[in-house]
Amino acid sequence: MKAKIDERIKEEYETEIEGKFKIYLGNKLYAKGKNKWTRYFASSLVEFVILNRSPSLYHLSGSISPVTSRSNGLSGAYTARAGNDTSTPSSPDMTDLVSKIDIAPDTQSVVIFKSSGYTEYKSRHKFMWNAGTIPAQTIGEFGVYLLLTDDSWESPYENPSFGTLYERNTTPLLNAGVRLGARISSADGDFDPIYYDSSEALILEWYVTIKF
Repeated sequence: MKAKIDERIKEEYETEIEGKFKIYLGNKLYAKGKNKWTRYFASSLVEFVILNRSPSLYHLSGSISPVTSRSNGLSGAYTARAGNDTSTPSSPDMTDLVSKIDIAPDTQSVVIFKSSGYTEYKSRHKFMWNAGTIPAQTIGEFGVYLLLTDDSWESPYENPSFGTLYERNTTPLLNAGVRLGARISSADGDFDPIYYDSSEALILEWYVTIKF
């Protein structure tokens, strides 16, 4: 007898994981929308979900005594950059911005939120470049960089055990390093190119939301 699919399963029940952004020029909201993920961010989430135990990484090479080690999360090392490109669409295997302006934000912070009904959880990374920090130029892309895997595992990978010693802290990811996790670009239609005159602060807010 052919098994019957459980009719209690509702197709309209969905869990969403999405990345969103807001760009401010001074106190004025310039644009908002959804970012494009890279393979490194998606793979890092999967690695965190399936991880059972990290390898023991408490001894440095040549050291006899154990080294006190904390565990890094994806924001164990994080930053953002702006860029000039306005014509190159995003792809999952992008490793960097196309035309990066390699100037770090003056300030950056993280915060987490949850809804009263416990059905939505959200994180926000906020990056601010003060007026004058980035010289006047066209801005067509932003990138958010996190501590991420290099996604070098082969599929399927049964019973994986990942771990990297990053700046003397254990990171439960394969070959973890600071990598591009999300890109926001005018080429993807995320926002119109910004003809930035450097007279006011440039602010990027990046959100990761889980709904169920």
